[in-house]
Amino acid sequence: KSKPKTHTMMTTVSVDSMALKVAMLSTSVLLLKMNYSNMMTGYHRISAGGRPPEDAKLFPKSGVQDFSGDSKVFKTPEKEKLMKAKLTRALRIVANDLENIPIGLITIWGSLFCCYSVNAHMACAAGFALGRVLHTVSYELELQPHRAIGWGIGISTSCLLACNGVVGALLL
Repeated sequence: KSKPKTHTMMTTVSVDSMALKVAMLSTSVLLLKMNYSNMMTGYHRISAGGRPPEDAKLFPKSGVQDFSGDSKVFKTPEKEKLMKAKLTRALRIVANDLENIPIGLITIWGSLFCCYSVNAHMACAAGFALGRVLHTVSYELELQPHRAIGWGIGISTSCLLACNGVVGALLL
């Protein structure tokens, strides 16, 4: 039997150094933002009594911990409602990050290698990071329409990054 012929093709990829820097800075901002959001979720879990039971040893002043927060005794029903609401808000911030940031980062880095417009890539990469930070801050501070604007900036810039990359890929 004869082996099928294979062809190897090599391509040189060049990346604009400023676009690379903007992609890395945007990624770093998003890393810090996500770490902050995750730490705030942990803080609110402790306050609401929603950590694993053994964590009560680490935070003895925070009271009983039982995953759901049902065993913790609060000073008032209003305090319990407030602490659980803050936890819910923190969890929703993290969930929204998980829905948007990974694909946004993939789009930033994927389109970097074949973008049609370097300037559009840099503006959209920075805009995506800015939009996600605005979304988080606005969500935490209960600001509307600021939260929706931040979300919209993030979604639109990630779509524009994809378009910029697709156009560049088709024209390579």
